[in-house]
Order: sequence, then structure tokens, then C-alpha cells
Amino acid sequence: VDAVVEIAILDPAGKSVSKGLKGSQVSIAAGGTGEFDQSLTIKKPQRWDIDSPKLYTAEVIVRVGKKVVDKDAVAFGVRTFEFTANDGFHLNGRRVQLFGVNLHHDQGPLGAAFYTRAMERQLEIMKDMGVNSLRTSHNPPSPEVLELCDRMGIVVWDEAFDKWDGTADRVRDEPPLEQHGERQIRNFVMRDRNHPSVVVWSIGNEIGGGGRSGLTPERVKFMSDFVRKYDPTRPVGMGCHIPELARQPIFDALDLTGWNYLRRYAIYRERNPDKPIVYSESASALSTRGFYELPLPNRKNEYSKQLQVNSYDLNAADWSDIPDVEFKLMKDDPFVAGELVWTGFDYLGEPTPFSREAKSSYFGIVDLAGIPKDRFYLYRSYWRPEADTLHILPHWNWPDRVGQPVPVFVYTNGDSAELFLNGKSLGRRQKGVVPDGPPNYAKGRPVTASSSQDEHPAQQAADSDKNSRWCAASADPNQWWQVDLGEARTVRYLAIEFEREEKNYGYEIKVSDDGSTWKTVATKSTSRFPQWNGPTQIFHNVDAQGRYLRVEFNRLQGNVWASIREFAAYPQYAESEYYAPTYTYRLRWNDVVYQPGELKAVAYKDGRKIGETVMRTAGAPAALRLTPDRTKLAATGEDLCYVLVEAFDEKGTPCPLADNLVHFKVEGPAEIAGVGNGNPLSIEPFQADYRKLFYGKAMLILKTKPGQKGKVHVTASSDGLVSAEATAIVVTP
Repeated sequence: VDAVVEIAILDPAGKSVSKGLKGSQVSIAAGGTGEFDQSLTIKKPQRWDIDSPKLYTAEVIVRVGKKVVDKDAVAFGVRTFEFTANDGFHLNGRRVQLFGVNLHHDQGPLGAAFYTRAMERQLEIMKDMGVNSLRTSHNPPSPEVLELCDRMGIVVWDEAFDKWDGTADRVRDEPPLEQHGERQIRNFVMRDRNHPSVVVWSIGNEIGGGGRSGLTPERVKFMSDFVRKYDPTRPVGMGCHIPELARQPIFDALDLTGWNYLRRYAIYRERNPDKPIVYSESASALSTRGFYELPLPNRKNEYSKQLQVNSYDLNAADWSDIPDVEFKLMKDDPFVAGELVWTGFDYLGEPTPFSREAKSSYFGIVDLAGIPKDRFYLYRSYWRPEADTLHILPHWNWPDRVGQPVPVFVYTNGDSAELFLNGKSLGRRQKGVVPDGPPNYAKGRPVTASSSQDEHPAQQAADSDKNSRWCAASADPNQWWQVDLGEARTVRYLAIEFEREEKNYGYEIKVSDDGSTWKTVATKSTSRFPQWNGPTQIFHNVDAQGRYLRVEFNRLQGNVWASIREFAAYPQYAESEYYAPTYTYRLRWNDVVYQPGELKAVAYKDGRKIGETVMRTAGAPAALRLTPDRTKLAATGEDLCYVLVEAFDEKGTPCPLADNLVHFKVEGPAEIAGVGNGNPLSIEPFQADYRKLFYGKAMLILKTKPGQKGKVHVTASSDGLVSAEATAIVVTP
């Protein structure tokens, strides 16, 4: 048949601004396809941007004779962008720092089934936090995700695969990678290439080198070329995690690379200074909403024995870092386009660090039920400096710590804040001021060692410079390093920074008055845990009295030699220097003596008060409260309403420790789609008409019934508490 194709371009207001050649004709055989080309010009286009995501529409009509046989409307945007090697990401001619997150495909209590509203809500929460970029880890997203990003102004790292093995649906290496890769990439790129939000095509994530499905220069090239075959306009990259692979030509075919964690891009940057870099996974910080434990951890992988992770936001996975460390890294390395945090929301699976006990992750900035954790406000305070943020933690219900210290943190976009307890000022803190710690008796003192390399002498382990180190002259594990404190000292706390992960070193620490007679005060064995990476620094609580301290190595593993970057001896507990960046990005009162009552924080920016907030001690739970995120729903059968469930005391103060069992009753044209509370250890069902509160909160998710409209009435009840009610209206879409 001879078909006529008409194209019209509508501007963001729906006004026609350009049309194709009238009556463009293409001949198509029965059951066949045909192609045609048209050029259209948009004069003075309105740019698509993260702050103003203007979308045009291409309307396409196919006629045979006078009959319309097909039509479609495709949204698109007009923008320019570039990833640069030395100045990060540019959008429409200006540098834009990428503040991004990775999101898994599941939607918490709703499971893996896709609901557009659930995704929209996730992105709304992320936008409120300051997110302007998303990585679809590690698979092509539902097309609605990209439509939402187009509409909301979020740039996207669009990812085709995780690995190239079974996770890419290849069973025993079949189909062949080249055949399978082109088919999948063709479908992926052709589906998504009209979305203005997409700025990177990713061909994989954390793939090892070589083997039957691993990285080789040839495989990376043909996978990259498949992308360019269907879209030559966007860069091709991938998420990388093995720094040493950058010494090979494996990544030469890529336009840019993403690197995951721990500044692993250092070698690549040194060898490829002309190639752009994205921090494709950062942080992997860990926390449980509402859970606080004292004393504070002094290492990022010092986790609670209660199988929850402290919400003071000082913990991260063994292979990653807390948010503040990543903030500083991005500031120090402005050539990096920005960071994509792992992850925006908790998700089902990968429950590091309690992989055998929990069912869902602790990584999220928002919990599995969609309730923000404290970390949300830390990111918001830094990523949205123009928006006022003021948040206090922890809760203020500590009946077993009256008269004892309870650290208080404040997250704010302000540069300072004053804290009050029951009306009394506890002082004003300023960002960027790190408090003095106790004296380091070992700093600059005379040292000796069993042996030393010329370029790494013994003194470098006590020079307060972690870029230098002592290293023994051989791989023999029976080495020692010793410091003379100058006089007899009482030592309570030791800190040792090794060249490599501390798990690789076995040793004894000994003390002596005369340098001849020694007493062991600490012992450490080598360990195989954590499995990947791990901290290089270790701390020992000791009770030592003497002039000399010695580290005697007795076992080494992982091809390490005895090597110390820094040794410190203190008269009392000393906070790890790892946490120094927290004083730049948050405000800390480390020794607030707990008394029940009211905490109040007053925040300032450039000398101007920007807000105040309070945290009060709660009494026993007395009543429930329901807060729906929306009260007008569409009768599509897929529209959702998230109802926050909370417990309050008789004075209206939130109860941060409440764990009451709550029952739900829903009347009208909606039903329960899921329930949750963000507890990674919970084995309660997601589909139920009940849920226990977890640290005072839970979430009820309602779903409309298709074609049914009217009033929805929800009742929440719990034994001994005043019930709560909420309503919503369901209308014809």
C-alpha cells in the first residue's frame, strides 16, 4: 500500500510549532515495514532542564487514502549536555553537579509488580531531598520510570545489564554474548532513545575481567558499538569496581566510566585524564529508621548486636563510606560528574550486614515502607542548600540514661545552630569546627623497629601523616615496631592505621617500663572477615602503664608485609579521624547529659535565623494518627494512597519507641495493597489488614478498585489506644 505519514510538533503548551512535509508518502508491502525521513525545525526551543523539564510532543498520523490507520504521540525534549573530563557534567551550557541515587526495581511492600504511582512517590521524595539524577540499577526500567523522569526533570543513567552471565538471562553462556547483547541492546536503546532524561547508556555493572562472560577489550567494544549503532548521540559507559583493570585497555571503547566506592577511579583517572568519570555507586551507608544505640561506633563497620544499624549515620558497608566522607570526596575531586548513592530506598534482599538474619536492605535513605530515615535530612541539607532543613536526632526517650551523655546531632542547611535542653543553652555549634581530641602520646616520639625499608622508616608511623608509613624490610611476619613515650604514661586507648585492611595482620601489643620486660595488653588474630575490603584502622581499649609500647607481629595474610601508617596512644577514648568530615556537614553535641523534657535547635545561616525545631520526651502511647499522602484518587485499579500510621501520647507527642499492633478496616472503593513498617527483620506479611508499629510508625498502602468511585474510609485501631480515621475520594480518571 501507499501510506501517507504526517508529523506535527506541539510545544509544551500544546501549540503546533512545526509540521513535516505534507503528504510524505512511503510504499509498504503487505505485512512489511517501511522507512522515511523528515526534517523539522523548532525555532527558539524551550529547553528541557532539571529545573524546567519542558516537553514537546511529536504527533504522527498514518493514512491510507483518506483513512487514518495508525497514530501515535511521542514526548521528547530539546537540550544539550556533555560529560567533560575535568569539569563534570554540563547541561544546557552550565555545569550541574549530579546528586543522584540508585533505585532497585521493587517497591517495598508491593513487591516487584510495577505501580506508576509508587514510582512517582519514590521520585517525589527523592526530588524533595535534592536528587537530580537516577541510575536504573541494574536493568532497563519500566518505561513509565523514564516518562516520570522526563516530566520531573531527573537525568538518567540507563542500564542494560548487571553482569553478562545468568543475570542477563544467559543460561550456561547461551545465547552467545555477541548475539544476545545486540538483541537486548537494540530493544533497550530503541525503546528509550527519545527520552530527554537519558544521558548515559550503561552496558553493565561490576563485571569481572576475562572468563567466559567477563570483561575483555573485544567484548566491551562490541557491546558499546551495539549501543552506538542505534544511538550515536549519547555516551556509553558502565559501572566499574576493579581498579587494576584500568591498567589494561579494557575500557578504551567506552566514552566514560562509572566507578563504585572508595575512590576506585584513581588509577583510571591517572591513565585516562581525558575521559569523564561518574561516581556510579557511592556511600552504601547503613541505618535502621528510629534505632539508636550507645556508645557511638568508632568504625564504620562496628555494628549493633541487635541486628539493626545505628541511625546516628556513622555506619557503612565494609567496601564503602558514610555520606559525609563522600560529600568531601566530591568536593575534592570536581572533575567527577557527581555521585549516585546506593540506595535511595531500602529494597528486598541484600540485607548487609546481617545477610543471614534480615530480609531487606539497610542501605536506603528511605526505609522499605517509604518512610524517610534521618539520613534523608542529611542529604537534603547538603544537596538543597537553598531549602531550609532542620532535623534533630536521636529521639529523646532514654529513661535508662538519666544523668549520662546522649549525643545529639542536627542536620541543617544552616551554617550553625544553638541547642537548648529544657530552656538551657548547650552552646552554639558551627560547621567546619572539629573539636580537639585527647593528646597522642606517640606523636613525634622516638621509634625503633625490627627492620625498615629505606623509603619507609620506622619514624613515619608516628608522624601524624597517613600518607607515609613504616614497612618492614621483608615479608617475614615476625616483625616489631616500638615507640618510646619519653616517660611512664597511663594509656587507655590505642589506634593503629595499617597499610592494608587490618584483618590481614595478627599481632600482640605490649607495654614496658624499661624496654626489656614486656606485658601484653592487647592481642589480635588475622581474620577472613569482612569478605571484601574492610577498614584499615583498628582501636584497642587497654589498661596500660609504661614508657614503651610495642607492636609484635606474628601472622600476616593476603600478601601483606608488616606496615603501619600511623600509631597513636591516648589517655582516653579518641574519636577516629575518619569521622572528622561529619563536623563539616552536620552539627554535633557529643556530651549532652540526658534529662527528659524538650530539646530545641535554632539554626542560623549567614547570621540569620532560618528556623527552629523541637524533640520532646514522649509518654506512653495513647492514640493513633493516620496521614494519607493524597486524598483524591483515580478509579483505575492501580492508583495508590500511602497512609502513614503513627502513635502519639496524650499530649500529642510522637512515641518513638511504640511497637503496638495496629488493625486496619477499609470501606469504599479501595482495598489494601500492602502494609509495612521498615523493619528489615520483620517476617510479617505485606498483604494483611494489620501491622506492628516499628519505632512508632508503619505504612498502609491502599489501591483503588477499577471503575468504582466514591468515598474511602479507613480506620486504624489498637488495643488501649484511641483509634484513628482517614478518608479519600475516588473519582473517574
